[in-house]
Amino acid sequence: MAVLLFAKSIELFENLCQYEFDYNYYDLHNDYDCESVTLKDDILFINFKQEANGNSLSLIFTDVELKQFEFFNVNDSKTLTIDNVYRGRVEIDGELEECLGEKGYFYLEFYEGQRLEFWAKSVGIKEKK
Repeated sequence: MAVLLFAKSIELFENLCQYEFDYNYYDLHNDYDCESVTLKDDILFINFKQEANGNSLSLIFTDVELKQFEFFNVNDSKTLTIDNVYRGRVEIDGELEECLGEKGYFYLEFYEGQRLEFWAKSVGIKEKK
């Protein structure tokens, strides 16, 4: 993995779709199509392919605890366009919380309407050329 950012170090509400990881700028909204979303052994993989040159990469979240999952109409399209992914706040027992131990609360939204909400400890990018 190129860079691993711990959830608590990510600025609140900063959009990770357009972000600089390890001195490389990634625009996951405009330059990449999302090909799949996989949760395996508490690791969330959001897999992208760049139309222009065929390069692939994965946005990887660790120690994931999924809280909300809304996926529909995915048969209408081969790929999805990521719209937003950011660390935010969630209401727990009437209080807004942004961290739970070492984990941050993340929102991931696609242009086509699908969305996820989850706790995660860290995020990173892995390139496959």
